[in-house]
Amino acid sequence: KHEKIYTYVGSILIVINPFKFLPIYNPKYVKMYDNHQLGKLEPHIYAVADVAYHAMLQRRKNQCIVISGESGSGKTQSTNFLIHHLTALSQKGFASGVEQIILGAGPVLEAFGNAKTAHNNNSSRFGKFIQVNYQETGTVLGAVKESHMTRMTQIEGQKREIANYHVFYYLLAGASEEERLAFHLKQPEEYHYLNQQDCFTVEGEDLRHDFERLQLAMEMVGFLPKTRRQIFSLLSAILHLGNICYKKKTYRDDSIDICNPEVLPIVSELLEVKEEMLFEALVTRKTVTVGEKLVLPYKLAEAVTVRNSMAKSLYSALFDWIVFRINHALLNSKDLEQNIKTLSIGVLDIFGFEDYENNSFEQFCINFANERLQHYFNQHIFKLEQEEYRTEDISWHNIDYIDNSCCINLISKKPTGLLHLLDEESNFPQATNQTLLDKFKHQHEDNSYIEFPAVMEPAFIIKHYAGKVKYGVKDFREKNTDHMRPDIVALLRSSKNAFISGMIGLDPVAVFRWAVLRAFFRAMVAFREAGKRHIQRKTGRDTASGLSDTMERCKEEKYSKAANTDKLYHRLHEDVVHLYTWGLPWMGERNQNLYASRSLAQLPLIFLMRNKNFKPKPVLPKHLLEVNSLKHLTRLTLQDRITKSLLHLHKKKKPPSISAQFQASLSKLMETLDQAEPYFVKCIRSNAEKLPLRFNDALVLRQLRYTGMLETVRIRQSGYSCKYSFQDFVSHFHVLLPRNIIPSKFNIQDFFRKVNLNSDNYQVGKTMVFLKEQERQHLQDLLHQEVLRRIILLQRWFRVLLCRQQFLHLRRASIIIQQRWREQYRRRHMAAVYIQARWKGYRESKRYQEQRNKIILLQAACRGFRARQ
Repeated sequence: KHEKIYTYVGSILIVINPFKFLPIYNPKYVKMYDNHQLGKLEPHIYAVADVAYHAMLQRRKNQCIVISGESGSGKTQSTNFLIHHLTALSQKGFASGVEQIILGAGPVLEAFGNAKTAHNNNSSRFGKFIQVNYQETGTVLGAVKESHMTRMTQIEGQKREIANYHVFYYLLAGASEEERLAFHLKQPEEYHYLNQQDCFTVEGEDLRHDFERLQLAMEMVGFLPKTRRQIFSLLSAILHLGNICYKKKTYRDDSIDICNPEVLPIVSELLEVKEEMLFEALVTRKTVTVGEKLVLPYKLAEAVTVRNSMAKSLYSALFDWIVFRINHALLNSKDLEQNIKTLSIGVLDIFGFEDYENNSFEQFCINFANERLQHYFNQHIFKLEQEEYRTEDISWHNIDYIDNSCCINLISKKPTGLLHLLDEESNFPQATNQTLLDKFKHQHEDNSYIEFPAVMEPAFIIKHYAGKVKYGVKDFREKNTDHMRPDIVALLRSSKNAFISGMIGLDPVAVFRWAVLRAFFRAMVAFREAGKRHIQRKTGRDTASGLSDTMERCKEEKYSKAANTDKLYHRLHEDVVHLYTWGLPWMGERNQNLYASRSLAQLPLIFLMRNKNFKPKPVLPKHLLEVNSLKHLTRLTLQDRITKSLLHLHKKKKPPSISAQFQASLSKLMETLDQAEPYFVKCIRSNAEKLPLRFNDALVLRQLRYTGMLETVRIRQSGYSCKYSFQDFVSHFHVLLPRNIIPSKFNIQDFFRKVNLNSDNYQVGKTMVFLKEQERQHLQDLLHQEVLRRIILLQRWFRVLLCRQQFLHLRRASIIIQQRWREQYRRRHMAAVYIQARWKGYRESKRYQEQRNKIILLQAACRGFRARQ
C-alpha cells in the first residue's frame, strides 16, 4: 500500500518486485543518496551502489554486487538501476562517451539475451557480469561485460512457458517495408521457431517502439547502419533456417530430403553461401576414414538436430560477437597499460532459479549456477564469519544454516558428479539417456539429495536449496554434445559475407588483421587501376572498364576456385613495390612533373600533404584501431565464449562438452567474485501472477526461507557486522586515540571503556576488533565530531594566521608609507629652504643694488654740487 519495496538485513538489501514502475529513480534520488552511509536514509538500491562506490575509493579494493533471486524477482531491473547510479556517481551531472555506451549496452543485451516466460516478461536467458572500471579519482575508465552460459537456452524448441528471444519479435514488428523485402520477413506465426503449439504468444507490448529503442541503443553502442542490417539479415536467416523441414525418401534406406526446397534459396541468399553446399551440409555428413572420405546421409532425427544446432550456433556466435563489440567500444587505452592502477565494481545478474512443468538440461545447469551462488552467499554470511569468530576466540553461539555443499558435490564433484557422469556417457556412442539415468541411480542411490520416481519415468529429482525439482533426462546427452558439425562450419566460413565468415572465425585478432590487409590490397589495386585508366584517357587510349570493373575483378579473383594464387600474389606484390618505389615527391620537384608522373591513386595524398593544417580524424579512438586492444579483450573474454568450441573443430581432440564449458565459465565467475568485497541484493517475487502491488504472503515467505534470510537476520542481530584488525582499527580511528598508541588488545579495550561503548555490542579477539553496526556508528559519530572539532580548530588557527598575515602586511605597508612620507616631507622641506635661501639672496641682492644705485646717485649729486661751488 505504501509502495515500500526495499528493506535491509544488516548490509543486505531485500527487494520486493512490485511489477510496477515506481517514481523513485529520478535524478533527485541519485543526488539524495550520494555519499551517505547505509541506513542513514530509507533503504534503496542507490544506497548500495553508493556505499560500494565510496568503499572502493576509501579502501582501494575492488567491490562486487551480487544480485540473486528466482526468475521474475526483478534482478535485471535492479541491475539497470545499479549501473545507472554507478555511472551517475562518476559523471556528476554530465554523461561522457563511456557512460553512454554502458547505458546503451543494456537494452541491446536484453533484446538479444532475454525472453518472456510464464514467471517473467523479461527473463535473462544468460548470465552477465558487468565490471565497471574506475580511475583512482572515481571517474569511469571503461567497462567489461562478460556473458556466461548463453548456450544453455534453446532457440529451436521452446517450452510452453518460454518464448523466444525478444529481438525476433522486435524485428518482425518494427522492420520497414524495404527491410521486410530485403530480409524476406514474414509474420511470427509463419516461423517454426516462433509458432510452437505449446508456446504462448508475446502480447501487450509495443514491439515497434521496442525495435526503435533497440536501434537507438545499438547506435549509442557504435553499430553502424550497415552492421545493423547485417545483424538483422542473420536473424532472418536463423528464422528461415528453422522452417526447413525434412522427409524420408521412398527408398528403403534412411536417406532424407528437404520437403520445402523453396526455403533454401532464401537462407542461401541471407547467409551468402552456395545453395548446393547448403543443401549438402543439411542432409549429408562427411566422414574421413583411413585413406578415403565418405559422404553419409543423415537420418531424419539427426538432420533436425544438425539444423537446430546450426541455428543455435549462429545465434550464440552473434551474441558473443555483440558482447565483444560492446567491450571493444568500452575499452580504454589505459586498460592496456600495465602500470595504471584501476579499481572496479562488478555487478552480477544471473538467471534465476527455475522450476517448470517440464525441466531439462537447461534448467539443470541454471539451477546448479544458482546453487553455487547461494553457496557463495552462505560462505560469506555464515561459514567464514563464524569460523573467524572461533579463530579469534570470542564468545559466540553457533547459528545453524542450510549448507548446500552436498548438493553441489552431487552435481559437480569428480569423479561421480552428475555432470562428469554425463560427460562420460556422452563419449560412448552406444550410450543412451536411459543408460545415463541408470548410471545416476547406480552411483547415487543412497544420496539423500537425489531421488528417482517410483514409476518407470525417465527422470530424477534433485533436492535444491530452493526445493525439489524434477528433471527429465530426455535429450540430456544430445544437448551436452550439441556442437556445430565441421561441414556446417566450413560452409559458413565460405560465406561471401565477411560479417558471417569473420564471426564464425572467432579469432578477432586474425579477423582484424585479415580485414585490414584485404581492405588495403583492394583499395590499392582499385586506385592503381583507376590511375591507369586516368592516364590512358589523358594519352588518348581507349578503355572499356573503370573502377567498378576493377572491383568486380577483385571479387571474382577472390571467390573463383580457379584463381591462380601465385599470380595474384605476384601482382599484388608488384603493386606494393611500385607504390613504395614511387613514394613521396623529392625535395624541390616541380608540381607539374609531380602531377604528370603520379597516378590518380597518389593525387589525394599530394593535395593533403600540401595542406599543413590537415589532420585526419579517425572514426574510432586510436587505441581501438590497434591489434593490442583486440588481444587484450580476447584474453579477457575468450574462455567465456561458449562458441569457442568451434576453434577445436580442426583438431583431432574433441571439443569440450557444453557442461564442461559451463563449469569452466562458472568457476571463472566465482574466482572473480572471490577477489572482491561483496554486497548482496536479494530479489523477491511478490506474486506468481505478475500483478502490480500484489503481495502473496506464502510465496514471499517460501523465498525468504530457502534463501536463508531468517538465519541471516539472526546472525546479523547476534553477530558483528563490522570487523577491523588492530592495525586497521588504529589507522581508521587514530584521531580518537592517543598519539603513538600501540595497536594491542589492552589499549583498544581501554579506549572502548573510556568512550563508554556497550560491552554487549563489541568484542576484541586475538588480532581483530568486532563491532555491531550500532557501536560502529557511534564510533563513526565520535570520529566525525572530533574531525569537525579539529577542523574548527584548524579554521580558527587559519583565521588567526590570516589576520596576523593581514596585520603584518598592513604594518609593513604603514612603515613604508611613513618612510615615504618622511622622505617626501624632508624633500619638500629642503626644497622650501632652498627656495627661501634663493629668495632671500635675490631680495638682499636687489636691495643692495637699489641702495648702491641710490648712493652712487647721491655721490654724483654731491660731487656736482661741490664742483659748482
